[in-house]
Amino acid sequence: MEEIIHIESTEETYQEHPFIPNRKLNYLPNQIVISSTKFTRVEQKLFEMFVNQINYAMIKANHSLIVRIPIVEVKKFVRASQILEVTHSMASKVMTLFDMNDPQHRFAHIPIFTLVAYNQDDSGFLEFRTNSLFTPYLASLGSEYTKYDYKTIMGFKSIYTSLMYKLIRMQLGQRKTSFTYSVAGLKAFLQVDKKYDDLKDLKKNVLAPAIKELAEMPIPIEIQITNTGGKIRNVTHFDFKITTTLDISRKEKEDFKYAVAQNPEAVFAQIEHIIRSEYTFSKAQQQHIIDTQELLNMFINLHLEIISGIHPQIRNKTKWMLACLGLINSKVTPKQ
Repeated sequence: MEEIIHIESTEETYQEHPFIPNRKLNYLPNQIVISSTKFTRVEQKLFEMFVNQINYAMIKANHSLIVRIPIVEVKKFVRASQILEVTHSMASKVMTLFDMNDPQHRFAHIPIFTLVAYNQDDSGFLEFRTNSLFTPYLASLGSEYTKYDYKTIMGFKSIYTSLMYKLIRMQLGQRKTSFTYSVAGLKAFLQVDKKYDDLKDLKKNVLAPAIKELAEMPIPIEIQITNTGGKIRNVTHFDFKITTTLDISRKEKEDFKYAVAQNPEAVFAQIEHIIRSEYTFSKAQQQHIIDTQELLNMFINLHLEIISGIHPQIRNKTKWMLACLGLINSKVTPKQ
């Protein structure tokens, strides 16, 4: 006689995460970042909006999540005519989560949402309800997580750029500026595992557009990819080298020092021109900076950091610079 196995079923217990506008950062456990989920670019944007509203301090692993986003916020990134069709497809999406060290050893295919609905209570909100089986993976933020800028990822045109951006942010979060990915693994991550068997086509249609868009960000990320395996038909892995904003700033400073050594008079004439033309200092402030070697050195370093993109939060660079140089009293605090 066959043994009957009883599996208990419980109703979903929901926990709502209140909407908070203008959240700058998104956080995802690394296991979710590298998971396999076939999102379109518009679906990606809605998923990022959902992620942006998760409060990890209050998340409970045994509860489903409710996230409700005002439709006016949704329409900033998704056309009204797209919302019905896109949310219909999102409601059926499955995320494949696996052991990052051995994908074949342990994996799970989990439906992400049990409900995606709009205006159910005439409130004007788009509502996401998660599967309770998915919540423990969200709750496992721990030390293995990826932090990335919300507006940046929402602004990308290409689905490949947004995926590559998260991959790069994950590596930088682990303090890695160089890493290796198998061709098969990278294609799977970028959702083109069944396309672009010719690596020339993969580079032209997937990697090159993503690298170009990342390099054009307000805070650029420069990526160099080299092949492992000799001739292109033998390539098995890609070696990545990431140049961050900080690296770019350091190079700018090194180039400046070299230029000073070669022709100091021409360099300082250019610096004086920048002080007088690119900032709205008073004449007295201009002269004080030019005549004071310590202030001039600080100005040069800070100016190179600004043009390298290290301080994108600056609204008024003249006021910020004067505060950094200690020439005005201000609440502006320069980030080191």
